[in-house]
Amino acid sequence: MRRQDKWQAIISPILLDTPFELVGVECVGGGKHTIVRIFIDKPGGITIDEIAQLSRQISVVLDVEEPIKGHYTLEVSSPGLERPLFTPLHFKGQIGNKVFIKTSFPVNNRQNFKGVLLSCDESSVQVEVDGQAFSFNYEDIEKAKSLPDIKIADGK
Repeated sequence: MRRQDKWQAIISPILLDTPFELVGVECVGGGKHTIVRIFIDKPGGITIDEIAQLSRQISVVLDVEEPIKGHYTLEVSSPGLERPLFTPLHFKGQIGNKVFIKTSFPVNNRQNFKGVLLSCDESSVQVEVDGQAFSFNYEDIEKAKSLPDIKIADGK
């Protein structure tokens, strides 16, 4: 079972019959210092009070299910401006926008890519980086997120 599928199976029952959506789960580190980040959203955005309530509910379920052995830190949050991309649907919503992709192994002697998402399908994404097109299979992507183009008013 893929890691995202495992987390989906554990967390989905908590979100059943609610407006909340599990965006994805990210596990960082390992051993004594594992951080489990759970990204949740809803149409119109999620409030800090809703995040706190969901964090308590998720914590209780994780104590029973024990998907990670040993100690870990649980972080429940909204996806934020630099929205993490986990599924083909997430990538599809970012076509034409800037994205960051970190691969699980070097491609052309690098693992970090910032560029414009050209296209995606059920198995891969295509990104233009510095005028060169790259294709990445989802299973080769360690981490991906949107890079919003934020314009700051000049105050005039």
